[in-house]
This record gives sequence, structure tokens and C-alpha cells, in this order.
Amino acid sequence: MNFRQRKIAMRKWFFSAACRGILACTIILFGVLYVIQTSAISTAGYDIRDLERQKVELQRENQRIEYDIAKYRSMESIQARLAGMNMVPANDVQYVAMVGTAVARR
Repeated sequence: MNFRQRKIAMRKWFFSAACRGILACTIILFGVLYVIQTSAISTAGYDIRDLERQKVELQRENQRIEYDIAKYRSMESIQARLAGMNMVPANDVQYVAMVGTAVARR
């Protein structure tokens, strides 16, 4: 086959039904893949938005818990709880003086 015959054969094949079918299938395949990818991205966007909402809610809950901890650690709260335990204050405190200050000998 010479060059001219090859060129004519390529043109016939390019404009044939088989070539158009392959081209149509390729276009449909890429269209389906595009729709799948777009759907996956939008679903991921919704998931990210839901996770961000959960994050904000957890941060608010964390702040509330930190506030409660600070409130229970306050001196006023401690004194109120101690009053309910029937404890009495220590009035006459005596300290013990250690004779030797060495902890261990060699």
C-alpha cells in the first residue's frame, strides 16, 4: 500500500460506524465518570459541613465543661460543699519540727 491508499483507508475508517460508535462510547464513559466525580465531591462537601457543625458543638460543650470546672474549683463553691459535710475548722494547729534534716546517710 502506498501513502495515498493508506490515507484513503484511514479516512474511511475514521468516518465509519465503528469509529463513531467508539467515539460515542468514549464520550458517554467520560460523561458518566464526570457525574460520578461531581456527586462524590458534593457528598464530601456535605460531610465536611456536618463535621464542622459537630466541631462547633463540641467546642461549645468543651467551653461549658471548662466553665463548670472553674466554678467548682472556686473557693465559694468549695466552702459551700464543705459546709454540707459537717466538717469543722482546725483551730489549734501544731507543727512538728524534724531533728535531723538528712534523708539518707552513706
